[in-house]
Amino acid sequence: MKFLTSRIKRQMAAVLSAALIPGVALAQLNADEMAKLGVSGTELTPSGAIRAGNAEGTIPEWNSEPIKGVANGYGDSLADPFADEKPLFTITAENYTEYADKLTPGQVGMFKQYPESFRMHVYPTRRTGAYDPWVYEATLAQAKNVKICPDYAEKGRICLSDHIEGGGIPFPIPKTGEEAAWNHYMAFRGLSIDAAVNGALTDSYGGRTDVVMRQRQTWPWWSQVGDGMKDSKWMQRDKGALLCDSWQIEKPPRSSGLVFGGCNFVDNYDFQVYLYVPGQRRVRKAPEIGFHDSPSFGSDGQRTVASRWMHWFGGSYPRHEYSKPVRKELFVPYNNYKFTNADMPYDEIFGEDHINQDLVRYELHRVWVIDTTLKEGQRHLYKRHTAYFDEDTWLGVAFEAYDAKDRLWRVGEQYNTFFYGPNVTRAVGDMQVDLINGRYTTFPNWQFQAGKDLGVGGPKIVSKANEIGYNTEIFTPQGLRKFGRR
Repeated sequence: MKFLTSRIKRQMAAVLSAALIPGVALAQLNADEMAKLGVSGTELTPSGAIRAGNAEGTIPEWNSEPIKGVANGYGDSLADPFADEKPLFTITAENYTEYADKLTPGQVGMFKQYPESFRMHVYPTRRTGAYDPWVYEATLAQAKNVKICPDYAEKGRICLSDHIEGGGIPFPIPKTGEEAAWNHYMAFRGLSIDAAVNGALTDSYGGRTDVVMRQRQTWPWWSQVGDGMKDSKWMQRDKGALLCDSWQIEKPPRSSGLVFGGCNFVDNYDFQVYLYVPGQRRVRKAPEIGFHDSPSFGSDGQRTVASRWMHWFGGSYPRHEYSKPVRKELFVPYNNYKFTNADMPYDEIFGEDHINQDLVRYELHRVWVIDTTLKEGQRHLYKRHTAYFDEDTWLGVAFEAYDAKDRLWRVGEQYNTFFYGPNVTRAVGDMQVDLINGRYTTFPNWQFQAGKDLGVGGPKIVSKANEIGYNTEIFTPQGLRKFGRR
């Protein structure tokens, strides 16, 4: 052994480490696995969902063609193509045990906590999670190459290796919870969005504070070769930017003008974020934004980064162990077009204890489930965290978080909707309820109501770099200074 070179020793250490960490896989998909994926005639869709419906006929077969929606339906509001449908049945606190095998622990917890007001209207299942052909092509191309980097097995560092430009859901046949989590993070949400959003905060007495912001977000991971998005040194660093995000608070007035901007990268998952503080008229680095169990921006400490979009790695070195992903049939929020009507007032959406359940559409879908458990010697507010990802889109649909005493603590749901026109599925709302202190919050969503509030209209979602209607320098520390005001 003493004659081995340092390089060979490092390679052997990585292999041995991978063998000691359960579930860690470093290899790309093989030819047999790739043959299962395709737009038509295959067992699985390009994203790895089961193409066929279920045996009972309650989940239909997947259709690769995006729905057309309603004529003139995307502007200040998004018209509901399923507006005439009625619920098949309603689940309440009185009958939820009849459907226990199709409910999440978080939903059961809500029935127990709010038996008078929490209910679930279940509608026919519509598998609207479909995209334009280039998204499938990018996914199939990426799946042949990308893998989790050797550093994860050796050091526990989150990163990717051997990826190619052009986007794609990286691991359509996930073998580990980490791969499933990467799919969720890289789910196609469009290349860019410019929208007004509201992160409403509701206290235990039903009082609400609307935190209205302007959100600008791009996904350089999905940029195409030669489109110019990654031409700057900032976008090229650490093997390329993954997500760039910026929020600028508009309301309440006491916080107006506070704005952050930053990105994370293929080889550096920690968000490189900078914050402009209007009272100080300066830009400072803000490493706490996007980091593990730090409070989410504008959430009054009521939600953590770990539950952003129902799951978030939280940093380059995750503090939890990941279970192998399993697929289940569950009732989850889906096609929630009622939330995309700009004339739907906040007071009708936000109840005293939770979101107005009469506005939420539930459907039976297959979802991927991953459990994460805090590693020995690590600290985190959540001892355990369970996340649920839609099989067709990989978007989060629900989560549960448990405290140090293994009590069900915070539960959440995300309300995803297909935007016909840009052919993108995105969240238009969510809810996270603290079952212990009785408060609930929402992630900055509700883009149509907030757009009307600020007078900027509905969200602008694009899939081409030349259609982005704002200056992407807002994601850099130098550019952020130009946007600071007051």
